[in-house]
Amino acid sequence: MDASETDDESLIGEACHIVSESGPRGNSSLPPEQRDKYANLILLCRIHHKQFDDQTNTYTVQRLGEMKIAHEKWVRESLQEFDAAKQHDDELYAAYIEEWVKRADLDNWLAWSSYVLGSGQPQMSTVRDKEIEELRIWLFSRIWPKRYAELEAAFNNFRHVLHDFHKTFRQHAIKVGVKGEDLWTKKFYQIDDWDSPRCKQLARQFDFHVALVEDLMLELTRATNYICDWIRKFISPMFRLQEGLILAESGPYMDMTSLRHRLEYRDKERVLYPYPGLDQFKKIRKNRDFHFGEGISADDPEFRVGGDE
Repeated sequence: MDASETDDESLIGEACHIVSESGPRGNSSLPPEQRDKYANLILLCRIHHKQFDDQTNTYTVQRLGEMKIAHEKWVRESLQEFDAAKQHDDELYAAYIEEWVKRADLDNWLAWSSYVLGSGQPQMSTVRDKEIEELRIWLFSRIWPKRYAELEAAFNNFRHVLHDFHKTFRQHAIKVGVKGEDLWTKKFYQIDDWDSPRCKQLARQFDFHVALVEDLMLELTRATNYICDWIRKFISPMFRLQEGLILAESGPYMDMTSLRHRLEYRDKERVLYPYPGLDQFKKIRKNRDFHFGEGISADDPEFRVGGDE
């Protein structure tokens, strides 16, 4: 609805399922993972949304599909500024975005990232470990339309951070649990001669490694929010506005509290590729909005650990 003299415009359209998750038109052979895809969604006002869900014998899956096709055809033929090539590209981007949201598990980001950032010993499930590897390969193999350079660069930036985070985490990850279902960062400083210079050096290396894994997890969260920013600019202004920013959580700390972190690229960091690669990141991570470690190695005189609030 158009804006008035005193108010902004009102968004009354609702994205509705043709084949629903359950309830109206839920009895279908369409797999559950396909029910949130573009092909199964139709935009309706609230009145028709309610009517179509109440009168399912009249408004069948077939009829709603035909209505959607007819309306899309009308849009293409009626709008003078309709750009078929742009529409095709935008639909491809939208499909990639849907798949990325699922593979990156954005809805559970706070939960799984808290295991990486918790208790000073990064950990994740072997299932999540496999999903991260598959996500990295999936992103690497995408064929992009090359219409929105900033959005595509943001996805590539995310992929580079993901690669370095995953590779660094795996360096000292060992399987634990009855069936080896979890990966924990091994405390490799625990040797028999615990009071030796060697043990102290290993402890320093462990602290450096843990802080680097945690800082890469924070960077991955920034890279995720950066993608969301560009999606809202080019594809969907309402993308994840209801859910809000992707957050990360660290702790518990000595006082048994946890911290939630709002992580974004700021000001001069908001370039095509904010992540400069692992070696350079070790040098500049102390300048980010939050970090756990400083220094390029455990032997660096500037090396220190401890989050900055």
